[in-house]
Amino acid sequence: MQHPFRLRASAAALFSLCYLLPAAADESPKELDQLVVTAGLEPISLGDVASSVTVITREEIEQRQVKYLGDLLRQVAGFAVSQSGGPGTLTQVRVRGAEANHLLVLMDGVRANDPASADEFQYQYALTANIERIEIIRGPQSATWGTDALAGVINIIRRKEVHDQHIALSAEYGSFDTINLGVDGGIRRGRAQLSAGLAYLDTDGSNISRQGDERDGAENTNLNAALDFAASDAWRLLFSAQHVDSTTAFDDFDYALTGLPVDADRVTEAERNYLRAEVQYQPDEARLSGGFSVNWMDSENENISDGVFNSSTAAETLELRFKSSVLLGDQAAKAHRLTFLLEHDEVDFSQRGIASPFGDPNQQQDYEATSYAAEYVGNPFTGLNWTLSGRLDDFSDFDQAKTWQLAVSQRISPALRVRGSVGTGSKAPTFTERFGFYPDFFLGNPLLKPETSKGWELGFELQSANEDYRLGVAYFSQTLEDEIDGFVFDLDTFFFTAQNKTNDSKRKGLELVLDGNLSDALSFSASYTYVDAHERDATGQPFREARRPRHLANLNANYRFAAEKANANLNINYNGTQLDNFFPPPFFAQQQVELDGFVVVDLALSWQLTDRLQLVGRVNNLLDEDYEEVLGFARPGRALYAGLRGRFAR
Repeated sequence: MQHPFRLRASAAALFSLCYLLPAAADESPKELDQLVVTAGLEPISLGDVASSVTVITREEIEQRQVKYLGDLLRQVAGFAVSQSGGPGTLTQVRVRGAEANHLLVLMDGVRANDPASADEFQYQYALTANIERIEIIRGPQSATWGTDALAGVINIIRRKEVHDQHIALSAEYGSFDTINLGVDGGIRRGRAQLSAGLAYLDTDGSNISRQGDERDGAENTNLNAALDFAASDAWRLLFSAQHVDSTTAFDDFDYALTGLPVDADRVTEAERNYLRAEVQYQPDEARLSGGFSVNWMDSENENISDGVFNSSTAAETLELRFKSSVLLGDQAAKAHRLTFLLEHDEVDFSQRGIASPFGDPNQQQDYEATSYAAEYVGNPFTGLNWTLSGRLDDFSDFDQAKTWQLAVSQRISPALRVRGSVGTGSKAPTFTERFGFYPDFFLGNPLLKPETSKGWELGFELQSANEDYRLGVAYFSQTLEDEIDGFVFDLDTFFFTAQNKTNDSKRKGLELVLDGNLSDALSFSASYTYVDAHERDATGQPFREARRPRHLANLNANYRFAAEKANANLNINYNGTQLDNFFPPPFFAQQQVELDGFVVVDLALSWQLTDRLQLVGRVNNLLDEDYEEVLGFARPGRALYAGLRGRFAR
């Protein structure tokens, strides 16, 4: 699939670079323990971020031994994960009751949401191997990141910093004939450092339907590499790349009798590519700063039924991003900062399938967007940080989207910080909402406009005098307007079309987060989220939205013992009752069915055999809970895994 790299976009980017690059900004994740690079156009100190933030470190990932990103997100406050079966199967994530495509995912700053999959990120293909840090910002972030960031942003930051020449190896085997292999390493020479990693996971899987005994397996290969070259004390060049290759088996539906999943020979083969090239320039004590990057994402999805090609989708996104910052007032104090962003995106989409009397699915579509954003960050006096940001997304084929955010953080005392934010979000129409699955039987709506939202949150953080405990409380509210219904039947043409709904969807709730150290050896983190997500039907009556449990809770405890040679990690995840949509035959009229709540317990253990070698093992679903996150799709029972990790450096 070739990308139409348009001359005017290239010329605009080149002009911006030549004119403004001497004022380049350092987007690099320096001082990652203090800065959140995803919280604004420029990194913001963690203690100053006014939105709800969760940072997951490499140490936590290794302690919990979680292999898939989706499983890790189950442990984050406000996140509801819906997986259609076992490892590698379709996974959706909803945060604070929002839609699955209202959460933007970045791979080292590259937009990773798939335009060929309704603009959702495909969590089932994302392994946690070689991830250094995950930053999660909840609440509307469109004023910074544009479309798809209506409910939040996840930035997955791969390992890049190299302090020595090293190589790390891992091998694991367990239930469902699962093999998990990994290798990563890095080398540093003068001003250049190179890092790379390879992860491979293969499993026979478990039976995901309520009946039958066919296993639905998955195979996944993740390859990533990064190059960091400091040309001088001021100039820095960065390049990162990631390739994902995955094959996943899944089941069909029984359209004649039950309307539920049934064993079938169905396979999805998928590929993902993420590339980023970046130039940074920031001389010491500079008042002006800026940077330029080129980001590229490519996806291919092919569905195979009974060994024969059925359909495929593909997408490609090219992003040119220029950013420039200026410090105002006293340069040494750095109390006021103004940042500007210019961004241009080109998005292509294609779909292939077999034409039938129901229609011809083959189509090729595209659109462009040019975005302008500005952000002011002020620290007028110690303890106060406030941010005002705004963005205009100018789309080539549909209405503009204008978003803004005001965020304030105030430290009242060393123990207490209060914070709040208010802003808007936007979500561009998907290609399917604009053109349908069968374009020749779909009535395009030229008046279709982006979905928008208005939201706010208010919270505080309380910290003990010895900093051993921290309590965070946040109340949030968000209203979704102009939600798109892509299955509207037009009585005049007997075609389907898409329309913006006149009724709003409302989401509100409360988040509690508590973490601390009970001793030098024992630490814990706990969270509870209450979410009320509902919308109104055609008669104006409110009803609960599907796959949004009202109650979510998680407890993680980590214990180091035996002179810190051994580590035990216990995770308890509670998912309350939730509704799911059901379309039973023969009339397939929509019904809502309640799914039972469940508790899943995971236990991970490790033992440091030598300075270089570690023995690891874990039990997933320790209590063998029988549960479903999606109606009719069984999650795996108890599973055991064991393996070795080794790190060799010089």
